[in-house]
Amino acid sequence: MNEKLAAVEFAASNGMVFVEDADRPLSAEIGPSGEPVEPDPARSVSVGVVHAMDGLVSVEVLEGEGKPDGLVEFFDGTLNFQHGRLRVRDVPGDNFVTIGLSPGPCRVRIYVEQTEIPGFVTVLVPPL
Repeated sequence: MNEKLAAVEFAASNGMVFVEDADRPLSAEIGPSGEPVEPDPARSVSVGVVHAMDGLVSVEVLEGEGKPDGLVEFFDGTLNFQHGRLRVRDVPGDNFVTIGLSPGPCRVRIYVEQTEIPGFVTVLVPPL
């Protein structure tokens, strides 16, 4: 049985949601040479969702092992959390939830509606 840890509903101004390490967010990082640094896929996942002009996106974070009913798998992999904090946010970072996990690598599964542009996203983490 999965247990709900957090939920948020908002207008995704850019039609994008990030699932990321809260302490090393996906951003425009600049390296020592002054060139932009490519994002590390081991610490963030981008999910295209319904744009704000078309409605709200609902995001929930669950702990457990069971696949949520009626949703399709978008991502199943390992993300690295420097200090054990997973964050799900919109592009400007005005809407977000942060969940405490153990530091280091963690299996994260992301599920979405079976539509081309989902309005519902579930992030599943292992039992805490």
